[in-house]
Amino acid sequence: MNATHPPDNRSRAAGSADEATAYASLSKLVFADRPLADTLEKVSVLATQALSETPEVSLTLIEGERAWTAATSGPEALHLDQRQYDLGSGPCLDAARYGETIKLTIDGSDQPYPEFRQAAQWGGVSHTMSIGLSTGDQVMGAMNIYNSTGRPFSDDSDRVARAIAVCVGIVLANVERYRQTAARAAQLEVALQSRAPIEQAKGILMTRHRCTSEEAFKMLIRLSQEQNVKLRVIAQNLVDQATPA
Repeated sequence: MNATHPPDNRSRAAGSADEATAYASLSKLVFADRPLADTLEKVSVLATQALSETPEVSLTLIEGERAWTAATSGPEALHLDQRQYDLGSGPCLDAARYGETIKLTIDGSDQPYPEFRQAAQWGGVSHTMSIGLSTGDQVMGAMNIYNSTGRPFSDDSDRVARAIAVCVGIVLANVERYRQTAARAAQLEVALQSRAPIEQAKGILMTRHRCTSEEAFKMLIRLSQEQNVKLRVIAQNLVDQATPA
């Protein structure tokens, strides 16, 4: 009679360790001060390493009507992303646009996206998963996972992939907030640069015409409209004329 042995949990423990390592690395990337392209590239590689199927992973971003691959862990993922962009249809685009998770079995006759599935089958891909990324209002995206094992994604891979997608969404949301803050700062800088000559010009007009600040400002507006020249330019010209050479 053969001896029985307890289940070997070493592979499960190894998988848990890999997952924990990936999460630790992701947490550093989310809050690291590094270029976005570099961060996303590292995320795609970490996702490949963390998932048991060792798939190729890519990150699609959409801004306006334009879609592009911001990072990828392999050439087949990039090729299949581009095929969807060329077709204007595919799971990565719909996942990005609608914030959904879309799973495909490539050889399934009842599955959508027939042209994309044909390209995936030629590339040896058996299953795909695209997860919509939660980002700011102006940028949408998806994490795309291309599995060539011939087996569906495991429940663990599904869970880990969704967790990684949340991290990517945080990265993109932070970038979007930074862009908005930078844009507001630039607008404020322009406003401050414009305000100084306007205040100086108002002072010149108040002295010349013995009028109030409000009346001087109305004079500047009237000159701007009559000459079809921006208010700050009118003000700067007036200051330059009044300043001794």
